[in-house]
Amino acid sequence: MKLTPFPTPLKNGVSVLVRDVTPTDRHLLEIGFAHLSGRARYFRFLGAHNPLTEKELDRFTAANDPDHVAAGALLRCRTIPEPIGIARYIRLPDQKHVAEIAITIADRYQHQGLGSLLLGALAKFARQGRITEFNALIHSENTAMLGLLDQFGGVQTALGGEDIEVTFPVSTISVHVPKSSADNRETRGGAVRAIINRTSAKLRQFVNFHPEFSEINAPDQPASVWENEGGAIV
Repeated sequence: MKLTPFPTPLKNGVSVLVRDVTPTDRHLLEIGFAHLSGRARYFRFLGAHNPLTEKELDRFTAANDPDHVAAGALLRCRTIPEPIGIARYIRLPDQKHVAEIAITIADRYQHQGLGSLLLGALAKFARQGRITEFNALIHSENTAMLGLLDQFGGVQTALGGEDIEVTFPVSTISVHVPKSSADNRETRGGAVRAIINRTSAKLRQFVNFHPEFSEINAPDQPASVWENEGGAIV
């Protein structure tokens, strides 16, 4: 299962690259973990946690397959890659239509829409794998994550102590579908041609109401200098 890397801006204008997490990303996970506050680590692992172990790095960077998918976000235009977010799901072995998710966002980049973006990347593959429901174990004080999942119709169940289980349907998650450069060019070119066509129609309408203008001699040419170029403004 392959996620085509795509760039996208966050709410604060910062540009990130969303892509698969691969076995070669062990060092990036270590960098990202080092940048998390103690509180963020506590929320992610539901308890105090030391640096990632080799076994955890093996598990967290395993190649994507139908039962496990992970997507990460890197800051763009950086000499040294800087990971700022990661999300993954693991299908429950006894409930094939359910997968447990975990999302971690670097403290500085929380509340910028990255959690929803990564969740959308997971949802794309969940639907392909016939996973219809996500669940997550959330610390009761992790109000940011509880608020995020509430947007998708999350149902909370207190498990006793400080942990809450949240379940919600995959169908409520918007999947980000990046357009290729060709798609974007075609879309913009179509918009330009539409403007040209409307302008040409208004010009013809003007001439029809003012016949005196039709007597002006002018060389044959398209209504716009861009018309034969398919939209040169692009």
